[in-house]
Amino acid sequence: MAVKSFKIKLNGKKEIIEYEDDLTFGEIESILSRNIDLTDPSKPKVNIPQYRMDILCKVIKTAPFKTGDAVTIRNLKSATVAEIISGVMKDYPLGKFLQEWVMTFAGSLDENENDMTSTTS
Repeated sequence: MAVKSFKIKLNGKKEIIEYEDDLTFGEIESILSRNIDLTDPSKPKVNIPQYRMDILCKVIKTAPFKTGDAVTIRNLKSATVAEIISGVMKDYPLGKFLQEWVMTFAGSLDENENDMTSTTS
């Protein structure tokens, strides 16, 4: 895990945001399990707003506001949070984690194709 940083504009000033670029397996699994409902695998339900909030609360370490607090983040201006999401979410794309979950559930296409053999009679 490394700490990355970027600047945002907040109240007319440039401020620094520092965040962890990689969480532990357990932390990611915990966040995903709270935000993805696979009760019906054919119709998965994903709570994207909560996923983004959980990631921001977990990974931001230094900011010009209270870190780890969803209420504080909710009360920031939308444009400010958009900048933060843009900086942080490139390391936490939900699609990447969903793909890993799907592979766990269904296997990869190559593996499934290799299991099938055809015979002539």
